[in-house]
Amino acid sequence: MELENALETAGRLRDALSAEVESARRERHLLRALDASGLFARAAQRSQFLAEVARLERELAASLSRGASALGLSEVTLDALCARAPASGERLASTLSEVRSLAGALQEIDRLNLQLAGRALACVRGYVEAVQPAPRAYDRRGTRPAVPALAMVSSKG
Repeated sequence: MELENALETAGRLRDALSAEVESARRERHLLRALDASGLFARAAQRSQFLAEVARLERELAASLSRGASALGLSEVTLDALCARAPASGERLASTLSEVRSLAGALQEIDRLNLQLAGRALACVRGYVEAVQPAPRAYDRRGTRPAVPALAMVSSKG
């Protein structure tokens, strides 16, 4: 029974990761459009995803531990689970393999999105420097004039 709960939890984890991979792919469009409000909403969505994944991982660990105890195993390994409960163990191994694959895909997409965000940041910094260049001359006292800091870049245009 506990292995069935673990399988269900692993499936929910896989589904959550799959949905997050698709959301991360759509994040590129937000970065290219410099959609600040969309990016903030996406960051909040990622935070919720991380909390849900942490909860699912705890639930999965507890189910696996209880399942291993019910099978008389002192250690929770896929090999041991497959040896004691072949059908459930193989399905669990397959689902966890999908989870690892999706986690790797998400990590790669995040790496690419981070590069794209860095380029967008460089573009915005270049624009701000062009619109409000730093003074290059000294005033009559021999000091550089203070450069007013930008408090926030408006996303409303």
